[in-house]
Amino acid sequence: MLLKYSTFKPSRFLLKTRTFFTKSKCYHDHKHDAQANSQELISSWKSHVSNIVVTRHDTLVATPLQLLALTLNRETIVDNVSSTETPPVGTPIPPNYHLAYFLPKNFEKELASDGYGTHYSPPPPFLRRMWAGGEISLDSNNPLLVGQNVTMTTKVRNVEFKIGSSGENVFVWLDKEIHNEKGWSVRDTRCLAYMKDTNKIPDFEKIVLPSEVLLFRFSALTFNSHRIHYDHLYSTKVEGYPRCLVHGPLTCTLLMDLVRDNLPSNKLHIKSFSYRALSPLYVGEEFKICGKKSDTSDMSFEVWAENKEGGVAMRGTAIYG
Repeated sequence: MLLKYSTFKPSRFLLKTRTFFTKSKCYHDHKHDAQANSQELISSWKSHVSNIVVTRHDTLVATPLQLLALTLNRETIVDNVSSTETPPVGTPIPPNYHLAYFLPKNFEKELASDGYGTHYSPPPPFLRRMWAGGEISLDSNNPLLVGQNVTMTTKVRNVEFKIGSSGENVFVWLDKEIHNEKGWSVRDTRCLAYMKDTNKIPDFEKIVLPSEVLLFRFSALTFNSHRIHYDHLYSTKVEGYPRCLVHGPLTCTLLMDLVRDNLPSNKLHIKSFSYRALSPLYVGEEFKICGKKSDTSDMSFEVWAENKEGGVAMRGTAIYG
């Protein structure tokens, strides 16, 4: 009898973001080129990683099973086997308790910056990892038992490069097949999602405190009557925001001013600026505008606005010459 536990649908994993203004054609062109480069990078890496097979051996001793049951506050491990007593040889390993075995054996220097193994990690800039879901399949006629010598083989099932509203993502499916002396027992399929590392160290930055007066003046100067920027009751009671929102064009202007103030020479000028709003900024809450020399061009800056939690509210690219 084959049992399956399925938990993952990629389309539900991608988070939605809200865009507060229309993106320019220049942004679309730059974005398309960047996405094409990312897709080519991942396609090349997929050809390499698909050939990696890792085999590990373990003995299903009693202690890890008992400690996991105690950690999960279970009175019994299975049936009448108490969690406070050492489970005897032959005790079945409950579904997913195999996680207490086949532990990674790596030196610290072999780990990624997030502390995870790198065997199946895509290349930079896809450095942020999340466990996105998976599927567990078990042969109830051949369960794992305490005392058995077992083998787990790990290999890549699939790699997908996806572009959603949250940006570029790489999904890596891993099949972990576990065999005991009688043959196949468990298949643990995991899907790991890798996203671009957005924790950049800026070359220059500035703190901004958006006051009510600043938002009022900007609304007046641009003849912007959108009430979410100056009407607290409307913004909170009708739109459901915690307070009034900073204008997207205001944040954009602040970022462009930051670029102007940090150009290498006063003979240089901004030739284009593409940007995207990712999340709102609020009146009365400090935020930070940051800039960094681009890794892909000698004549461009990457700039972004961070909210008080460190999340990116707006991201842009300035090309100068």
